[in-house]
Amino acid sequence: MSWNIQEGGDGRLDAIAALIRAHKPDCAALLEVDSQRNAEALASELRMALTYGEANCPSAVAWLTTRPPVRAENHRLPQLAKTLPEIELQWDAAPLLLFATHLGSRWNIQQPADEMVTILQVLKRRGDDRHVLAGDLNALRPGDPVGTSPQGETLRGDAIDGAPRLAIERILGAGYVDCFRHAHARRRGFTYPSQAPWLRLDYIFASGGDPTFDTASRTRVADPRYRTLSEAGFSRVR
Repeated sequence: MSWNIQEGGDGRLDAIAALIRAHKPDCAALLEVDSQRNAEALASELRMALTYGEANCPSAVAWLTTRPPVRAENHRLPQLAKTLPEIELQWDAAPLLLFATHLGSRWNIQQPADEMVTILQVLKRRGDDRHVLAGDLNALRPGDPVGTSPQGETLRGDAIDGAPRLAIERILGAGYVDCFRHAHARRRGFTYPSQAPWLRLDYIFASGGDPTFDTASRTRVADPRYRTLSEAGFSRVR
């Protein structure tokens, strides 16, 4: 699961915990975790292990997992608007590496197309180990539609007609699987904003090097007060 909980989830922790509990994820990437105390409270309530990645701004990134990671590393690089926490789990008796991030918006100096170059350099060092990148990428996939924008909203960035959409193009070009699009070739899959979604900004990508590793994904609108959550399920092909 990947979920932008917005500004640390202040005043909404019970609702956030209830929704995570209802979906029963083995691992959840949380974005905009502005309060470590809130993250610790969620982990305690859900009885999940917390890996908290301090960022280059208040918007930290965290992992909640049903089992403690074997290893954790926070790639808090100056080229990133926030950070890139990495955890390693044992999954089907083999390592599974999970990365989460929240790429820059128009308010940041760092921008998604350049940040993706840095992220791919980190991922490349993991070689053939199975890994996943999840998060709010603030970028559109080439070919994905743009919905009807709210009245008064000016199109910008990847939403502009003819924009190159380099961030997602780069990770696709590196051989990663867009889990939602893999499972739903024709669905729009809009994730932002949750009350009236018209853009897909949230993704889960899986490394494509293991032909026996199948992926499936779906997105749901959680609650009008929250960003959309994305889910991905991973299972061995029988």
